[in-house]
Amino acid sequence: MSRPIDNAKDAQLLALLRTNARMPVSSLAERLGVSRSTMQQRLKRLERDGMIAGYTVLLGEKAAPNGTLQAHVLIEIGARDLARAVSTLRNRPEVRRCCTASGQFDLLVEVEAPTTHRLDETLDWIGQMPGVRRTVTSLLLTTKFER
Repeated sequence: MSRPIDNAKDAQLLALLRTNARMPVSSLAERLGVSRSTMQQRLKRLERDGMIAGYTVLLGEKAAPNGTLQAHVLIEIGARDLARAVSTLRNRPEVRRCCTASGQFDLLVEVEAPTTHRLDETLDWIGQMPGVRRTVTSLLLTTKFER
Protein backbone atom coordinates (compact mmCIF):
# COMPACT_ATOMS: atom_id res chain seq x y z
CA MET A 1 0.00 0.00 0.00
CA SER A 2 1.44 3.37 -0.94
CA ARG A 3 1.85 6.07 1.63
CA PRO A 4 1.41 9.81 1.14
CA ILE A 5 4.44 11.91 0.30
CA ASP A 6 5.68 12.91 3.74
CA ASN A 7 8.87 14.62 2.78
CA ALA A 8 9.50 17.77 0.76
CA LYS A 9 12.51 16.08 -0.88
CA ASP A 10 10.30 13.16 -1.99
CA ALA A 11 7.90 15.64 -3.59
CA GLN A 12 10.78 17.47 -5.29
CA LEU A 13 12.25 14.18 -6.52
CA LEU A 14 8.94 13.03 -7.97
CA ALA A 15 8.52 16.38 -9.73
CA LEU A 16 12.00 16.05 -11.27
CA LEU A 17 11.28 12.50 -12.42
CA ARG A 18 7.99 13.55 -13.98
CA THR A 19 9.90 16.10 -16.02
CA ASN A 20 12.69 13.68 -16.99
CA ALA A 21 12.54 10.10 -15.73
CA ARG A 22 15.95 9.42 -17.30
CA MET A 23 17.79 12.06 -15.27
CA PRO A 24 20.98 10.50 -13.86
CA VAL A 25 21.01 9.70 -10.15
CA SER A 26 24.01 12.00 -9.70
CA SER A 27 22.07 14.92 -11.23
CA LEU A 28 19.03 14.19 -9.07
CA ALA A 29 21.24 14.07 -5.97
CA GLU A 30 22.92 17.35 -6.87
CA ARG A 31 19.61 19.13 -7.46
CA LEU A 32 18.23 17.93 -4.12
CA GLY A 33 21.44 18.56 -2.21
CA VAL A 34 22.00 14.97 -1.09
CA SER A 35 24.68 12.37 -1.77
CA ARG A 36 24.39 9.93 -4.66
CA SER A 37 24.03 6.96 -2.28
CA THR A 38 21.29 8.77 -0.34
CA MET A 39 19.48 9.41 -3.62
CA GLN A 40 19.73 5.74 -4.62
CA GLN A 41 18.31 4.69 -1.25
CA ARG A 42 15.49 7.23 -1.58
CA LEU A 43 14.61 5.94 -5.06
CA LYS A 44 14.61 2.32 -3.85
CA ARG A 45 12.36 3.26 -0.93
CA LEU A 46 9.90 5.13 -3.17
CA GLU A 47 9.81 2.16 -5.54
CA ARG A 48 9.37 -0.33 -2.68
CA ASP A 49 6.59 1.77 -1.10
CA GLY A 50 4.74 2.00 -4.41
CA MET A 51 5.23 5.74 -4.83
CA ILE A 52 7.17 5.05 -8.06
CA ALA A 53 5.50 2.30 -10.06
CA GLY A 54 7.79 2.49 -13.08
CA TYR A 55 9.60 4.64 -15.58
CA THR A 56 8.43 5.36 -19.10
CA VAL A 57 9.24 6.99 -22.39
CA LEU A 58 7.14 9.76 -23.90
CA LEU A 59 7.31 9.48 -27.67
CA GLY A 60 7.95 12.64 -29.64
CA GLU A 61 6.26 13.56 -32.89
CA LYS A 62 9.19 12.16 -34.90
CA ALA A 63 8.57 8.69 -33.46
CA ALA A 64 5.30 8.58 -35.39
CA PRO A 65 5.98 10.51 -38.61
CA ASN A 66 2.35 10.47 -39.71
CA GLY A 67 1.27 11.32 -36.17
CA THR A 68 -1.29 9.52 -34.10
CA LEU A 69 -4.75 10.62 -33.22
CA GLN A 70 -5.60 10.78 -29.56
CA ALA A 71 -8.98 11.15 -27.96
CA HIS A 72 -10.59 11.17 -24.53
CA VAL A 73 -13.80 9.19 -24.37
CA LEU A 74 -16.19 9.70 -21.48
CA ILE A 75 -18.37 6.64 -20.97
CA GLU A 76 -21.63 6.33 -19.05
CA ILE A 77 -22.15 2.67 -18.22
CA GLY A 78 -24.39 0.60 -16.00
CA ALA A 79 -22.90 -0.24 -12.61
CA ARG A 80 -23.26 -3.98 -13.21
CA ASP A 81 -21.34 -3.70 -16.48
CA LEU A 82 -18.42 -1.64 -15.19
CA ALA A 83 -15.97 -4.43 -14.28
CA ARG A 84 -16.61 -6.30 -17.52
CA ALA A 85 -16.19 -3.08 -19.53
CA VAL A 86 -12.83 -2.32 -17.91
CA SER A 87 -11.67 -5.86 -18.64
CA THR A 88 -12.82 -5.61 -22.26
CA LEU A 89 -11.22 -2.19 -22.76
CA ARG A 90 -7.90 -3.53 -21.41
CA ASN A 91 -7.70 -5.92 -24.37
CA ARG A 92 -8.11 -3.26 -27.08
CA PRO A 93 -4.64 -1.99 -28.15
CA GLU A 94 -5.94 1.47 -29.06
CA VAL A 95 -7.06 2.03 -25.46
CA ARG A 96 -4.04 3.50 -23.70
CA ARG A 97 -5.59 4.32 -20.33
CA CYS A 98 -8.85 3.75 -18.50
CA CYS A 99 -9.84 5.67 -15.36
CA THR A 100 -12.98 5.70 -13.25
CA ALA A 101 -14.54 9.13 -13.01
CA SER A 102 -16.99 10.99 -10.82
CA GLY A 103 -19.95 12.92 -12.16
CA GLN A 104 -22.22 12.06 -15.08
CA PHE A 105 -19.74 9.62 -16.62
CA ASP A 106 -18.25 6.50 -15.10
CA LEU A 107 -15.08 6.06 -17.15
CA LEU A 108 -12.58 8.26 -18.94
CA VAL A 109 -10.71 6.34 -21.63
CA GLU A 110 -7.67 7.59 -23.53
CA VAL A 111 -7.61 6.22 -27.07
CA GLU A 112 -4.76 6.42 -29.58
CA ALA A 113 -5.01 5.39 -33.24
CA PRO A 114 -2.83 5.85 -36.32
CA THR A 115 -5.67 6.85 -38.67
CA THR A 116 -9.11 8.44 -38.50
CA HIS A 117 -10.55 5.16 -39.79
CA ARG A 118 -9.00 3.16 -36.92
CA LEU A 119 -10.11 5.80 -34.40
CA ASP A 120 -13.65 5.71 -35.76
CA GLU A 121 -13.72 1.89 -35.58
CA THR A 122 -12.51 2.00 -31.99
CA LEU A 123 -15.08 4.60 -30.97
CA ASP A 124 -17.85 2.54 -32.60
CA TRP A 125 -16.58 -0.57 -30.79
CA ILE A 126 -16.66 1.27 -27.44
CA GLY A 127 -20.19 2.57 -28.11
CA GLN A 128 -21.41 -0.97 -28.83
CA MET A 129 -19.98 -2.53 -25.66
CA PRO A 130 -22.64 -4.12 -23.42
CA GLY A 131 -23.97 -1.68 -20.84
CA VAL A 132 -22.68 1.50 -22.51
CA ARG A 133 -25.43 4.09 -22.32
CA ARG A 134 -23.65 7.11 -23.75
CA THR A 135 -20.23 8.34 -24.82
CA VAL A 136 -18.74 11.77 -25.42
CA THR A 137 -15.47 12.04 -27.32
CA SER A 138 -12.96 14.88 -27.47
CA LEU A 139 -10.15 14.69 -29.99
CA LEU A 140 -6.84 15.95 -28.62
CA LEU A 141 -5.15 18.48 -30.87
CA THR A 142 -1.86 19.88 -29.55
CA THR A 143 -0.02 19.04 -26.35
CA LYS A 144 1.07 22.33 -24.81
CA PHE A 145 3.09 20.59 -22.06
CA GLU A 146 3.31 17.26 -20.31
CA ARG A 147 4.79 16.22 -16.98
